[in-house]
Amino acid sequence: MEQNNQAYLGLRQALETAVEAMNPEIRAHSLRTGQRMETLIKEMGRSDLLDLWTWGDLSPLNYHDLGKNPGEYGAAHAEAGEMFFKRLHRLFSQISGQAAIFTSIAADVCHYHHCYYGACRFESVSGGDIPLAGRVCAVADAWDNLALDGLRPSQILTSLEPQSGGRYDPEVIEALRRFYERHGALEL
Repeated sequence: MEQNNQAYLGLRQALETAVEAMNPEIRAHSLRTGQRMETLIKEMGRSDLLDLWTWGDLSPLNYHDLGKNPGEYGAAHAEAGEMFFKRLHRLFSQISGQAAIFTSIAADVCHYHHCYYGACRFESVSGGDIPLAGRVCAVADAWDNLALDGLRPSQILTSLEPQSGGRYDPEVIEALRRFYERHGALEL
């Protein structure tokens, strides 16, 4: 139990240090994207994954743009975030199973959120071979960026739905549509 607590505190300290180095706008976007990911995962009926992945008050969904610099576009930053979490994984996974899960999911979110569902541009994975956290993050990331651009919820759906099966996982797009139809909005 004590080792698990030490791992939690060590991971928390490493995350706090990394977050302090992030640009405030990128950090805010990462947090909103993490919240949107939670919404989509719940809408997909997979709250069990949130219970498994979250450790205390830490969510691996909140760090997809860790390592990104202001004005940087594309996926170059994804490797920086992924490597950060892989290093943490090596440090803490022998001590705590929960640390292993957390860092593994966070690395997947960083690495795969720019992969296209139909065919990843960066490696030979596609569709369901892309980890679910990465597929959900791709939609949540686009959702937040479109909302920041001032699009209304119906416009966001209109923009994302035609890309279902190509750029985005159809199951995740369907969850977004269901959420909108149930709530009449994309924000609660």
